[in-house]
Amino acid sequence: MVNNVGEQLELKDITEVPVTVLPTILISKEAERITRIIRSSPLTKIRDILEKQKLIRKIKRFHKESIRGLAIDTGFTDPPLELTGGKLVTILRAHTYFGFKPKDTPQTEVKGFIRFIQGDESLAKPLSKIIERKFILKILKEKSKGRDEVDLILLDGELFPRIPPGLIKSSKGGIVSRLYLKYLKLTKKILELADKTDTAIVGVLKRVYGYDISIVTGLPHIRINDKALATYLLKPGEWVDLKTYADIHVYLDEIVEKYKEILSEDRLRSLRERRRWIKAVINTIEQASNINIAVYKAETPAYFMLASKVELWPSMRLLREDLISYLAYITGVHGVPHPIDIVDSITRITPELLHAIQQQLFNQISKELKDPKLALSIAGLTNPEKLRIIGIK
Repeated sequence: MVNNVGEQLELKDITEVPVTVLPTILISKEAERITRIIRSSPLTKIRDILEKQKLIRKIKRFHKESIRGLAIDTGFTDPPLELTGGKLVTILRAHTYFGFKPKDTPQTEVKGFIRFIQGDESLAKPLSKIIERKFILKILKEKSKGRDEVDLILLDGELFPRIPPGLIKSSKGGIVSRLYLKYLKLTKKILELADKTDTAIVGVLKRVYGYDISIVTGLPHIRINDKALATYLLKPGEWVDLKTYADIHVYLDEIVEKYKEILSEDRLRSLRERRRWIKAVINTIEQASNINIAVYKAETPAYFMLASKVELWPSMRLLREDLISYLAYITGVHGVPHPIDIVDSITRITPELLHAIQQQLFNQISKELKDPKLALSIAGLTNPEKLRIIGIK
């Protein structure tokens, strides 16, 4: 059976050659290996199955009604910057409004957060999600009081929380586990308040590692991710309805039972882990089971004509088909909705910014302690090569 391209790598596949011939030998060998895997996948059969199940649909033409929205993104240092006495986590949160009349457009903002840590550096991701969801909750509360008018909230990233199942524990767990639990609780509140305020929410998945198309079509041995597969299968102006996470969980149950004697151990383990993750999130956030999944290809000319994968929480005003229509309408040349491009560009943590933060932190600690040597032992850079990372040459 066909596995993921990366999972096909075995020791016998590793070949070392002089750097001078790297392009002509190693790249050629890797291209041949990838080609063999792709050719063994029945790609045309997948399209036939999707059409038979009526899951490939035409994107409706968007009617230019007024839709007011908010796009939000968070960026964080991964890994955190290593200092002498610990690690420095930096998080930026940005939002921009769209669809408002020029005179009524609220302000675009970028907010920053830093934390010096000496423990688990993996807290940066859940912490960034908490910062993101707290802001969304604030917006929804403002709307519930009549002080905001957004119809749609766009997230750069997932709406359905990506959480290692083993970390969904009680608040008595470690700091990372407690942060993920907070992330889940905030998501639950957001979905509830989105319903009460009739607000649609969309998570735009730019980095796609899921294989929901192969799961829905009953071909679990195909390991080509949804973005790549849909880019190949879909024509401009089409979208694939991948149903809800509750449906995906049912499909996974059926597939694991049906193919447990056929699939490779690695693939079977991957499917079980995905099923366990989805079940753990749904058990904590019942509403999350109704989050829709879709992949669309806009008609707008774009680089490589890439498909876009999204997670949808429709509203009464913006039903699932309406959301796909609007998203396709505002999708730009990068294959994502234009507001997402904007917030993504302003949450990038540059080397210059990290340099400024590290220097300012050192100076402030030195001033407070009145001991530059001690300050350097806390906020200095661990290795000289790290200077390049933060823009010092």
